[in-house]
Amino acid sequence: MSQTYAPALAQTPDLSRRLTDAQFAHRLQHLENVSAEVLGALLCHAGRAVRRAAAHSLAQQADSEALAAAQQALQSCAPAARVALARRLADFDWEDAQPLWASALADSDAQVRTAAIHALFEVDAPEALDLLAQHYDSVRSPRLRAAILEHWAERGGVAHLERVQSALDDPAPQVCYSAATALLDLLAEAALSTLTEALLRRTGAARAAILRGIFNATNYLGIQIGESAQCDAVLAALEVALRDDDPEVRRTAIWLAASIAQPRAAALLEAAYRAEAEPEVQAYMLYVAVSLNASGAQALLAEALDSPEPLVRDQAVALAQRKP
Repeated sequence: MSQTYAPALAQTPDLSRRLTDAQFAHRLQHLENVSAEVLGALLCHAGRAVRRAAAHSLAQQADSEALAAAQQALQSCAPAARVALARRLADFDWEDAQPLWASALADSDAQVRTAAIHALFEVDAPEALDLLAQHYDSVRSPRLRAAILEHWAERGGVAHLERVQSALDDPAPQVCYSAATALLDLLAEAALSTLTEALLRRTGAARAAILRGIFNATNYLGIQIGESAQCDAVLAALEVALRDDDPEVRRTAIWLAASIAQPRAAALLEAAYRAEAEPEVQAYMLYVAVSLNASGAQALLAEALDSPEPLVRDQAVALAQRKP
């Protein structure tokens, strides 16, 4: 730190006039001509709020001294300081800050790497999408892997389709869901072939997640599966899913079956409802069919009013009493 500050630092502090970290951080963001040396020292040694303000000020300066101070902080400061700086990397010039990105993304601390990944989401450059792809396999958090897939979809990252497709085999259902929605965002109807193949090879929670992704994405994108060339393939996969041993898969599959305006889909829904052995799931299927106004739903409702299963009958009564 510059000797200019030595006399002030040597004095006994006046506690009655001492600023809180939040107050000091606020003032720091509005100060001009604070040296990169001082900002680097604050980044490494001050409290959390001050660290954030110092990182912001370094990024705003964006000169060679600021870049050098930032690089030094990433190499020698404590993890908390490195995290604060990694979060602000998007504020630096993209080209000038490449060494900083390299250091943060290769950091030994997972929190620093995660902060840098999140900062990449804020960079509007194709190279940032490529950098995410380079580090995707090392991301341990399912939530962050899912966020990367969603980010690629938002930015039209078709260059990384293979990684999105491979994410359908991720062990985390959350990632499978994001992979399904991302593929539909990027490829629209053309994604259905890949998704039906994934439905047939995945089981349990992963299968349910992909089904949920297909249902949600085709609805908000306005994709009519019943009019698609892939409709038969989707219905074949649905038929398997509606017989899945996992009741959650059956509960999820019924939403997709009820949403497809096609006679075979209506037949699958009716067959699944009649074959359902668990009254709770059967009642749920009835609720979905009626709620989505699926073909044949009113006939099932009329039949369910006389069901021997109390859960199904009660559901039917509640649905029949709803206002149209």
